[in-house]
Formats: sequence, structure tokens, C-alpha cells
Amino acid sequence: MPILSGCCFCFDLKVGSKIIGILNLIGAIVYSLIFAILLVMVVLGGEAHKAIKEELEKDSQPTFADDDYLDLTQEEKSFLEQILHTFGELTIETLKIILYILLAVSVLLIITSSMLIHGVRRNRRGLLIPFMVQEVVGLLLYAVFGIGMLVAFGTHMIIVSSAISFLVGFLITLYFLLVIISQYQALGLIRMHEEISMK
Repeated sequence: MPILSGCCFCFDLKVGSKIIGILNLIGAIVYSLIFAILLVMVVLGGEAHKAIKEELEKDSQPTFADDDYLDLTQEEKSFLEQILHTFGELTIETLKIILYILLAVSVLLIITSSMLIHGVRRNRRGLLIPFMVQEVVGLLLYAVFGIGMLVAFGTHMIIVSSAISFLVGFLITLYFLLVIISQYQALGLIRMHEEISMK
């Protein structure tokens, strides 16, 4: 017997599962594009960062005739040194790794959402399993990030509001997972009835 009989009180499980799959697919495509663009920007920024750092490490003094332009260059130089000190190479490399991981997760969500949609349309319950596994991992990450933020940063208003947004995301993901599990169980019942009727 399925856990839920419908989705959002107005759709049956099949339609609700398709809607969940389509929404996740659209979101995954948008996130993939965003993370890809950010990754390109960080990679290009990293190259510019290296070039600026090499330029700043040169000991040669600029030879300009205009003293005002020379002062402006020194101000820019100190400003760039401060930026480079704040956002060092380690930070850029870490950011690249995080963006690679987020891009990989988004592409994986595109694949699992497509499998979910196809599985619901063709009544192939095995294609729902990868999406369910990914949603369980997502639930764990929501819980870890929410609790981790509260533990690491305390109960400041911004942190509490962020933790509440993680909680809302957790509950929505949990509900979607229950809908997909219910559809999985319903497809199992359909298959069982078909096997019984064929005997």
C-alpha cells in the first residue's frame, strides 16, 4: 500500500511524480548553467590572479613622467595586494573544487530527474530508484548543513533564518521523496496485479 494516495491534494501519484521530475529537471538545468558560468569566471579570475601576482612581485619600478599617475598606480598596487592577501590561491582553488562538485551534482540531478520522468511514463519502477537515492542524500545534506550552521555560527538572526530555510527545504524534499516512494509502491502493486492476472 502506498504511503500517500496523491500529491498536493489535487494530483494523483503519477501526475505528481511527473511534475516533481519536471521541476527538478528544470532546476538542475538552470543550476548547471549557473555553476558552469561561475566556474568559467573563477578559472579566468584565477588566471588573472596569477598574472597580477606575478606583476606585483616584480621589483622593477614603473617609469612614468606624470607623478599623479604614479601615485594612482601605487594605490592600485596596494589595493590589489590587499585583495590578493584576502583571496589567496587556496581560496580560489577551494572555490573551483566546490563549483566542480556542485556542477557534477547538478548534472547528476539532470540524469536522475530524466530517469524519474521516463520511469513514471513507462511504468518502470527501477528507474525511480536513482532519484530516491539522490533525494535521501539531499535530505542528509540539508540536515547536516542546517545543524552545522547553528553549531558553528551560533544563534545569530541571519544564521537562524538560514537554518529555517534549510528546514523548509528539508521538509519539501521529504514530501517529494514520499510522493516518489508512493509512486514506486503503486507501480509495484500494478506489476503484482499484472503477474497475478497472467497466471
